[in-house]
Amino acid sequence: MALLIVPLKQIILDPSNSIDLSILPEQEAIRLIKESYGFLSSSLDVSIRDGLAVIELKEERSARANNVQKTFQKGIREAQQGDYRKAIKTFTKVLEIIPNHVDARRNLAMAHLELGNVAKAKEHLEECLKLDPANAWSFVLLGNIYAKHERNQPVAEFYYEAGLTTSPNDNILLNNYAALQMEQGNSVKAKELFERALAADSSYPNTYYGLAYLHQINREPAAAIAILDRLFDRPKSSDMRSEPVYRNARALYLELSEELARQDGTRLMGLIQEKKSELERAAGQRISIEEDNSLEYVSAVAQMAWKHGRDEHRIRYRMKSEAVTPHLVAHELEHIVLEQQARAGGRNLFFVTTAETRTAAVHSVASHVSKLQQQGYAEKNITEVILQLIHGLCSQIFNCPLDMVVEHNLFAKYPELQRSQFVSLHQMYQEALKTFTSPEIKKLTPPPYFVPATRLTVRTPSLSTICIKAAPTIPLPTVLPKYFRTGKISSTSGKNRWKSSNLAMSTPWWTNLPVFSSCVPGIFGKRMTSRT
Repeated sequence: MALLIVPLKQIILDPSNSIDLSILPEQEAIRLIKESYGFLSSSLDVSIRDGLAVIELKEERSARANNVQKTFQKGIREAQQGDYRKAIKTFTKVLEIIPNHVDARRNLAMAHLELGNVAKAKEHLEECLKLDPANAWSFVLLGNIYAKHERNQPVAEFYYEAGLTTSPNDNILLNNYAALQMEQGNSVKAKELFERALAADSSYPNTYYGLAYLHQINREPAAAIAILDRLFDRPKSSDMRSEPVYRNARALYLELSEELARQDGTRLMGLIQEKKSELERAAGQRISIEEDNSLEYVSAVAQMAWKHGRDEHRIRYRMKSEAVTPHLVAHELEHIVLEQQARAGGRNLFFVTTAETRTAAVHSVASHVSKLQQQGYAEKNITEVILQLIHGLCSQIFNCPLDMVVEHNLFAKYPELQRSQFVSLHQMYQEALKTFTSPEIKKLTPPPYFVPATRLTVRTPSLSTICIKAAPTIPLPTVLPKYFRTGKISSTSGKNRWKSSNLAMSTPWWTNLPVFSSCVPGIFGKRMTSRT
C-alpha cells in the first residue's frame, strides 16, 4: 500500500481559478481530491489531518516493482538518444507499476513535449505537482508551456511564482520568469530576476544571454557587452542544448560591437589622428591617410616612404563601414610603427622570392595546370591566376604572423578600439571563410596552395573581444572566379594547350616575375629566403 501526504494549500486543482481546499468543508475537499488524484488509482482512501491530505493507494503492486528502476533508466537512455516514442512507452510501463513515480511521470511529460504533444505534456506535469507540490522542474515546464505554447501569460506567471514559493533559489525558474517579465515589458522586475538567477548559478548561459538582451532592449549596449564578456570568459557548457544560446549570444555580441563602433567612429578616428601626429613628430616623417575604394583583395595597405621614393608614408583604405575604418587605419599605422622601430634597431628584414623558387612553385602545380587546360580554360587566364596564387600565398604566409603581432598590439594598446577591431576582423574572417568553402574556388585552386591557405584561416572556436585569430589578409584564391568566369575556350587542342613539357623550358616566363618581398621587423634573427 502506497501513502501520499500533501499539504492542502499546495494542491493545485485549477491554475486559472485557485481553490483553497483548507477552507472547504472536509467532505467537499475529500471529493475534489479524489477526483483530482484519480489518475493514480480507481480506488483511493483520502483523509484530512491537520491541514494535510493523506492519500492511500489500496491496490497491491506487482512483483515487477522490484525491477521498475531498471525500466525507468531504460526510458531515460531512450529520451537522451532522442527516441521519444520508445521513451513514452517505457515510462508508461513504469507508471503502470508505480503510478506515483514522479520522475517517470515528469520525463513522460517531457517526451510528449519534445514530440509536440503539448496537451499530454501539460496533463502529466499537472499530475506531477499533485504528487510533489515542490517539484521545481514541473513548475518550470508548465510555466514554459503556458508562456510559449498557450500564450497564457497570467497562468505562466502563476506557475513561476508558485515554484519560487517552494524553490526561491532555483536558477531555471528565476531565469524563465525573468524572460516572461521581459516579454511583458517589465524591465526592472526582469533585471532583478536575471541577477538573482546568476547569483544562484553563474554557469547557466541562458541567463547571461537573457540579461544582455534585456540591456539591448533598454538601449544599453555597453552593459550588454559586459554581460556577454562574462559569459565568454567562462568555460563553455558541455550541454548540447546550450549551443543555440551560444550561437545567439555571439550574434548579439557582434551586433552590439558594431553598434558601439559605429557610434564611436568619429571619436576613434580623432584618436587615430592624434596617434598619427605623435608618430610623425617622433619619426620626422609625414603620414597621409587616404580613402581608396579601388583596392582589391585587401582592405587597407601601408606604403612606406623609403620603399616608394616619397617624402611621406601613405595609408590607403577601402571604405567598408564607419564601424571598421578606425581599425583598418590603426592596423596600418601599427605596421609603420613596427617597421620604424626595426629600422632604428638595424633589424628590418626582407623576405624575397627568386627565379628559382618561383620556378619550383610553378613546377609543383604542373599536374593541376594540365587539368585546367583539359577542362578548356584559356592559357592567359591560367597563367594570370597561377601567378596571383603564388604571390597571394607568399603574402599570406609572411604577413599572417606579423599581422597577429599587430592585432595583439592594437588590442593591448588601444582598449577604445576593441569594438571596431572585433567587427573588422570578423568581417575579414567571414570573407576568407567564404573563399575556402566555395566549391568552385576549391576546384580551380591547386591543392598545394589551397590546403595551406585554408589552414591559415581556421574556424574560430568562439567570438569574444580577444578574437584576433582571423587572418587579416584576404587570400588570393578570391581572384579565381574573376579570371575564369569568361575564360573558357571551346577547344583544348593545338596552341591553346599549355603542356607540362613547357614547364621545362630553358627560359620560362615565370623567371621574369617581379620579386615578392615582405618586411618582418625583427621577428627573426637572420635573413630568410622564401622557397616559393
